[in-house]
Amino acid sequence: MKALLIKAFARPTTKTFHVVQDFLALLTIVSIVALVLETVPALSGYSQTFLIVEWVVVSVFTLEYISRLYVTKPGYKYSLSFFGIIDLVSILPTFLGLGNFTFLKSARALRIIRLLRMLRLAKITRSNVIAEENLSILSLNVLIYFVTLLFALMVTGTAMYLVEPTAAAFASIPAGMWWSLKVFMAGIPVTEPTTQLGELFFVLTRFIGLLLLGLLIGVVGNVFRMVLGGGKK
Repeated sequence: MKALLIKAFARPTTKTFHVVQDFLALLTIVSIVALVLETVPALSGYSQTFLIVEWVVVSVFTLEYISRLYVTKPGYKYSLSFFGIIDLVSILPTFLGLGNFTFLKSARALRIIRLLRMLRLAKITRSNVIAEENLSILSLNVLIYFVTLLFALMVTGTAMYLVEPTAAAFASIPAGMWWSLKVFMAGIPVTEPTTQLGELFFVLTRFIGLLLLGLLIGVVGNVFRMVLGGGKK
């Protein structure tokens, strides 16, 4: 059993690793989509379905967490790592009955970055061609940017959904994410928050938008540098 767990979580060159990571990636996406949709008033009739999805997802993530603790020596190295803390935060609210801690559950979006990093290591390990390795890194950087954008939208959108409960513009997490996207793009009129905490998150969302713009410029610059560099060759 230990050998199987090591292949699944610590050996990027094995087929078992790829199957497990693909499954966890799919489950992560499903959990994020369910988390967002369950806040939509029009979908309140599917609350039982969302509850079942939540417990299935949390059960699998819990088994994954325990497995990583088991194969990592010493165990505290994983539990105190960035992604170890994210994995724990993403499952604790459900077990503790903190259903309203949607903000903490949104941290699951960061799991995708961890899975992308794992897939990158696996692909580079198999690759013996420098150009293919560079292309892999470039495509991964683009994916990480969009995952970072998704996470920023989720966190800020969820925050506005929680701190502005009376505003129609933040009636659900998707509505809050749409508001955040308009704030990120700047120049587009948006609904002004009515609470002091909402104003604080408004300013924070503006600042995050500037950071994402700088990150996007860096990613685009890398794309052009690789394209032009490839053309010269």
